[in-house]
Amino acid sequence: MAQSEDPSTRTWGVGVELAEDHLGSVRFAATLTQNRPSDRVIGLHVLPDQELINPLITHEEADVMRKRVATDVTEILAREGLAEDTARTELLEDDEVERGLSEGAIKLALDGLIVGRRAKRDEDPIVRLGQVTRRILRRLPVPIMVVPPDYGSSGDLGLGKGPVILGTDLSDNCAAAARFAQDLATRLDRKLVLAHGTQAFHWGVSYIPAATMERLQEQALAGATAKMQSWASAQGITDAEHQVFVGDPVKHLLRLAYSEHAAVLVTGSRMLGPIERVFLASISSEVAAAAPCPVAVVPGK
Repeated sequence: MAQSEDPSTRTWGVGVELAEDHLGSVRFAATLTQNRPSDRVIGLHVLPDQELINPLITHEEADVMRKRVATDVTEILAREGLAEDTARTELLEDDEVERGLSEGAIKLALDGLIVGRRAKRDEDPIVRLGQVTRRILRRLPVPIMVVPPDYGSSGDLGLGKGPVILGTDLSDNCAAAARFAQDLATRLDRKLVLAHGTQAFHWGVSYIPAATMERLQEQALAGATAKMQSWASAQGITDAEHQVFVGDPVKHLLRLAYSEHAAVLVTGSRMLGPIERVFLASISSEVAAAAPCPVAVVPGK
């Protein structure tokens, strides 16, 4: 978290798109700050690098364009509930949007960067995250919050009525995610739910009697429950609800987010490298691409 005089104060960055059907990220930023007057929001928009602009237009035309974009971003923030006393606009220059936002997040010492995804909550298109958001999740410079484009409306900020859900594998990579989830639950005034999955049995299933299989699964769940209680205690989490499941974590986390009307779903990240990603799926990216609510992905280290 960024350092400040008030340890509860946060600075959130939000990537602002100049499109009326992709304002979910801005509305979520307004949700985070509506009860926190000390929090600050920086509306970020990436323009092509000046060296790429100048061969095409004059310096005067480039200045006019920047001022117009800055005005448009500021008007969007204000219209969606982020007034000038809590929000400001920052234009970034880079020929790659994801790099501009990622490096800007570090430079501005953001506590979190809020971005939109391509797919709406009830859509199942081929492209779900979008190229920019997927690449930002791979960089993960700060905690990234991915929001459906149809989150909220001008009259309804869109926050689910349910809890903040932390999906954890009980590793050290999730310690930072635990702190982030606790902070979100406090500032949104929601209960915290811990969700952990244990692997299903894949060996010789057809040869194991049903009663034996049921007993094995009960033992696996009991062991996972005990491990989660120990992990939660080590993280200082004493008042959260625990949910343990067997099987595919993506499927179960999405199902839980729907059934609980989750406000936010939080996950840690294993920070997979490019070669690892060829062989291992990123649970956090898959959840962020399909969840009905905002998903926060928190760097593990």
